[in-house]
Amino acid sequence: MPKHEWSREACRHRYVEGEQIGLRELAKLSKRSLGLLGKWCSDEDWVGQREQFQAEMRKIVQQKTLEKTSEKLSEELSEIASANYKAHRLVRDYVHAIFQMRAKDLKRIQFLSHEEQIIELKKLSPSEINYWSQVLTRSTQEISAATGLDYWINVNTSMRRIEKEGYIVVDPNENVIQTSAVVIDE
Repeated sequence: MPKHEWSREACRHRYVEGEQIGLRELAKLSKRSLGLLGKWCSDEDWVGQREQFQAEMRKIVQQKTLEKTSEKLSEELSEIASANYKAHRLVRDYVHAIFQMRAKDLKRIQFLSHEEQIIELKKLSPSEINYWSQVLTRSTQEISAATGLDYWINVNTSMRRIEKEGYIVVDPNENVIQTSAVVIDE
C-alpha cells in the first residue's frame, strides 16, 4: 500500500461532502484505484448520499437566507414603526398645543361681557375644532398601532389577534383549552 492512501471514509467524505469531484480525480488525490473507488461508491451509494447532502445544504442555505432576510425586514419595519410613532407623536403634540391655546382663549373670554363673548366665540370655527379633533384621533390611533398599545390595553383584542394567527388561547382560570380556526383576511 502506498504511504499516503486515503481511508475509505476519507474518500467517501471527499466525494459526498466536498466540492464536486469525479471518481478519476478522487483516485488521483486519494492514491486509490479507480476500480476500488467505483466499488465503494456503488456499495454505499455515494451518489445518493451526495444528492442528499447537497439537498440538505441547499435547505440550510435557504433557511439562513430567510433568517437574514427576516432580520433585515424586521429591522426596517422597526425603523418605520419608530419613525411613524415619532411623526404621529409630533402631530398629537401640535394639536394638543392648539387645543390648549383654544382653552386659554375660552378662559379669557369668560370675563368679557355677553356681547363681547359672542363676538369672540364667532371667531372659533366649529369645523376647525372638528378638523383638529379628527387629526388628534388619527394620530392617537396611529401611535397606538405603532406601539402595540391596543394589545396591551385590550385583552380581547390581544386574544383575537393571537387566535387569528392560529395559536391556541388557554384561560388559566378554566380547565378547558379553547381552540379556534385560523382566519385569513384578504
